[in-house]
Amino acid sequence: MWFKRLIRLLWAVFGRLLLYGVAMIIILNMIVRHQMEQRGRSWRGGGGGGWRRNNEPTDRFAPRMNREYDLSIREQIEHYPLHVCVVDGNALDRFGDPVDYDHQGMVVRLCSEDCVREFRTDPSHYTKQLLDASLTQ
Repeated sequence: MWFKRLIRLLWAVFGRLLLYGVAMIIILNMIVRHQMEQRGRSWRGGGGGGWRRNNEPTDRFAPRMNREYDLSIREQIEHYPLHVCVVDGNALDRFGDPVDYDHQGMVVRLCSEDCVREFRTDPSHYTKQLLDASLTQ
């Protein structure tokens, strides 16, 4: 007898928890869907223009920035002030083509991958040399 009462009590408690839990999930789902539709986002993940909507699409902004960045890198390579490696002082073409390393928007030409590894240990020391050389030119 006490076992049946325990089962009924457990079923009543867990049944209500399950029922109220499902109801809460449905209500929260409706709230989130409404909020996303108000912001112009699609609930299913497609369309809606993303988080920027159609006011500032990324395909208008990012490529222009990348083109300007690429143009800046090309200009730095064309007008590179040194003919020697800033790390070991050897000629840039000693081991073949020089390695162009982009350090925070500044092109550093090095003679080999070993010099790139060495450059990464203390870049401020080597960029100072490069900046001094570009100022004197």
